[in-house]
Amino acid sequence: MSRSGVLSTIDSLLSGVSSPSFISVYQGEPLSIPATPSVAFWITSHEELFTTLADSSTSTEFTIQCYWRMQSSPNVRETVEGEVWDAIVNIKTALRGDSNLSGNCTDSMPQNADIGFSEIGGIAYRTVTIPYSVEIYGEVPIVP
Repeated sequence: MSRSGVLSTIDSLLSGVSSPSFISVYQGEPLSIPATPSVAFWITSHEELFTTLADSSTSTEFTIQCYWRMQSSPNVRETVEGEVWDAIVNIKTALRGDSNLSGNCTDSMPQNADIGFSEIGGIAYRTVTIPYSVEIYGEVPIVP
């Protein structure tokens, strides 16, 4: 199991989502979004689940966030709403389909999605936020 493997597998799974077809996948919270739809993911917390005499098992929480630039056209907004729903279902399906992230974690689970709006650099975006929990048993060895 490896932390870098977790990151690269999440990136790969998000890149493989075909509906919507994300233009970009970012590791880390973006400061700007050059084109949409785009998706980003970043670590939001890390905690110990339990400790044994030999190691410590952990849970790491990620935020996965999708972005669509807001448009004034009602027809475009309708299309975006369809893509929002597709993104939620297809991201969760991809993540659940490889819950051990190619052997890089013990288990993982996407949580309930929140839909809203964000402003980045003065531009309004329609957003989907999916919390994602990754557990790694025995992640931190304890050496005397």
